Amino acid sequence: MNKVTLLAVGSVKTAWAKEGCDQYLDRIDIDVIEVPASKQKDELKQKEEDSDALLKRLEKMKGEVWVLDDTGISMTSLTFAKTLEKCRDCSVPLIFVLGGAFGLTDAVRQRGDTLLRLSEMVLPHELCRVVFLEQLYRAHQIQKGTGYHH
Repeated sequence: MNKVTLLAVGSVKTAWAKEGCDQYLDRIDIDVIEVPASKQKDELKQKEEDSDALLKRLEKMKGEVWVLDDTGISMTSLTFAKTLEKCRDCSVPLIFVLGGAFGLTDAVRQRGDTLLRLSEMVLPHELCRVVFLEQLYRAHQIQKGTGYHH
């Protein structure tokens, strides 16, 4: 099984999101790396600083980069599971990148091997993290053939 990492901007602050993330982090083998969120008040500057921090961290990492972004492709849970299964036996680590509250710059999108959209609806940053972790857990359960996905 290849190593899986979630590279995200900022930490989870609300209790409900922490609880949701922890529920899935206890069930799956994933490293979570958090880069500090920008303190800029200007949305564009904040997005640029957050994206620069992600790119700087990505320079030190090797693997296939999946950027979670609203411009990405949509996948069903089954398609996501099958796509991850194809990667399962390879030795290339998978790195999933989640931006900050104001999204990502084009430079981060271009760094990605795959752009993945979690929803056609706009979701708050912390909810995106919970949804992604649940979908990763679901993908593993689909691969194992458990009754979790029905």
